[in-house]
Amino acid sequence: LLALFESGKVRGWRIKYPNGVVDVFKGWVSSLGKTVQSKEEITRSVKITGVGRPYMAEEGAPEVVSVTGLTVTPANATVNVGATTAVTFTIKPDNATDKSLRIATSDPAIATVTQADNVATVKGVKAGTAKIIGMTSDGNFTAIADITVQAAAQA
Repeated sequence: LLALFESGKVRGWRIKYPNGVVDVFKGWVSSLGKTVQSKEEITRSVKITGVGRPYMAEEGAPEVVSVTGLTVTPANATVNVGATTAVTFTIKPDNATDKSLRIATSDPAIATVTQADNVATVKGVKAGTAKIIGMTSDGNFTAIADITVQAAAQA
């Protein structure tokens, strides 16, 4: 880059972000990596997540494999108050680049949830029904497990 900067040639550049967004601009690039605009002004709003890093498109970075679906097993479960059950979320395809997801409960007064990777441990708090919701990190796919919490059997 230093030789290109010192030559004074104006070049076109493409920067590809992990989410697939590509910035294309024409200008000078300083040796510190900051853009010195030639006759263009570019404004870009980008949502940055903790997955991947920006790179020059010419680097030949690995292709991003997008998520195509999300499933949950079991889709319906019953748990006693004070007991736990596991709910597993599966992201498709198996080779998706970003297999992270967020898991939440629709009603923490009825069932709480803790997450370890793509497995939710659901604990019954009081009798009732709640939904355990999984959402891919890009927000494009969701899967829901219906949980029924029942009072523990009296001995």
